[in-house]
Amino acid sequence: MNFLRREFLSAGAAMATLTATGPVLAQNNPTQPTETPAAQPGMAGALPNNEKRLRIVSLRDLEADAQKIMAPFGFAYVAGGAGDEWTLRENLAAFNRTVIVPNYLSGNGSPDTSTSILSIRIPYPVIAAPIGNQGAVHAQKELPTVKGTGLAGTIYVASSVTQMNLEDIAAASPGDKWFQPYLPSSRPFAVEILQRAKVAGYKAIVLTVDVTVTSNRERSTRLIGVPVPNLAMGNVPKTVGVSGNALDMKADLTWDDVEFCRAHTGLPVIVKGILSSAQALEAERRGCAAVWISNHGGRQLDNTPSAVTVLPRVADSLKGRIPIIVDGGFYRGQDVFRALALGASVVALGRPLLYGSALGGAQGVQGVYEHLRNELVMTMQLAGTPNIKSIVQGCVERAEA
Repeated sequence: MNFLRREFLSAGAAMATLTATGPVLAQNNPTQPTETPAAQPGMAGALPNNEKRLRIVSLRDLEADAQKIMAPFGFAYVAGGAGDEWTLRENLAAFNRTVIVPNYLSGNGSPDTSTSILSIRIPYPVIAAPIGNQGAVHAQKELPTVKGTGLAGTIYVASSVTQMNLEDIAAASPGDKWFQPYLPSSRPFAVEILQRAKVAGYKAIVLTVDVTVTSNRERSTRLIGVPVPNLAMGNVPKTVGVSGNALDMKADLTWDDVEFCRAHTGLPVIVKGILSSAQALEAERRGCAAVWISNHGGRQLDNTPSAVTVLPRVADSLKGRIPIIVDGGFYRGQDVFRALALGASVVALGRPLLYGSALGGAQGVQGVYEHLRNELVMTMQLAGTPNIKSIVQGCVERAEA
């Protein structure tokens, strides 16, 4: 079943499709696009194909700028959330219930933003969240976010519902990568895709557990009849006799599926979609290498809490025994700082990377990371924290009503 149709199930109607124009490639280098004009407003099915540096004043500006050049469906798919989009808004609002307590006159200068997670050293505590269907965002599909993340020197987390296959994503840039499967209902295909990820060099499996059914993403549903790109799946079975579809996801996930992923790869397993201390502790008990606090960017079950609301309770329950990753609404260096103070090990970016991709390709994505890092350095300098380990609970407090 096509992934876009899954979003339209509530309307019960077929959608129109439009095959995206193929990219113009540099001779003898199939992974390096040449710059072509961006899609213009009103070109409903056209896709941006930019490659340029961006002048970024605030990451919050990128959404409005990207809307001007993205195809209507692509923008709705990225910007929208589930239901009334309460959780989407809460992801942003929750940050403002925590304030930073600066330590002026600390004598600290030139903060060190480097850190590590699962034995991987990264220059700052920001990684890429897994994002599917980037063929709706840029003519080069996942390539800009893969290359831009590589240029930024941090971890890329590849989704299984992509237009590029996992092997091509792994080869598209240097740097460490994790693989995020939506576990297929076909067990043979699930085994194949997990083992392919290991062979391709992915260093961890991120099992996302909050998409056993597609949510009511109403912005997309309202666009039935609007042309959309052809989002053919890149990950299909390669083994003779194995059938399956990356979009035919296992609906009855259990904790046993964590062990299934580990048994067929031997890789660390991270559970993404944790929203309670009880589930975090169970993940630890089941041998997970880390937990990922996430409400899927407000795109799955509406009226669930923001990640930063849940974060302090989860951190208190785990007491630093395993790392905590968190995503949802990160647009400022101050947001990253507050999440670290509340107990996160690293944060993950989603929408800002896609807007950077639409506006500037790989260089746009790299610019998003650089802007966020610069803001984090500024925040750490003013807060008096010389390194990531020094960002602790005492650096923040609850905002007064």
